[in-house]
Amino acid sequence: MFFTGLGKREWMGPLRRGLGVHGISPLIATIFLLGLILMVFVVYVVGLAGRGGTTPLPPIYTMLEVENQDGKLVIRHGTGDTVTKAFKLYNGAVTWLNLLVRLNGENLNVTGGARVGNLTTGMVDFGPGSRLELPVSVRKGDTVTVIYVPTGQILGEHVF
Repeated sequence: MFFTGLGKREWMGPLRRGLGVHGISPLIATIFLLGLILMVFVVYVVGLAGRGGTTPLPPIYTMLEVENQDGKLVIRHGTGDTVTKAFKLYNGAVTWLNLLVRLNGENLNVTGGARVGNLTTGMVDFGPGSRLELPVSVRKGDTVTVIYVPTGQILGEHVF
């Protein structure tokens, strides 16, 4: 034993008075340990749940035709799934949303003259039977790619 400067009597004093002589009940200790383990488990599960993220979107299936008609780029939706909120038209200008058209790898910027049927303004769900006309001329060797934006899936590609 090391020297503390206290005699045996002063050192043993708290034990003789009953302080520290008794431990805690085994039942209380068991309940405390189970609560501690449960708390650690809950923190772990909540941490895992927070890392989950979102479920990936399933691919969509469409049959698109891309063609050059009378100096216009025409995209027809033959059969398959409808692309909801595909794009927005405003006086013939196109704002791409869930559908994107690229010409030679660059996003196609259409500022006027686009139409779906008689529609030149409004939100477009691009489904079977839809026909998008874009005032874009394509040349031999140009590549037009149609992409479903939420998944990055290429729905169609045509080399002229």
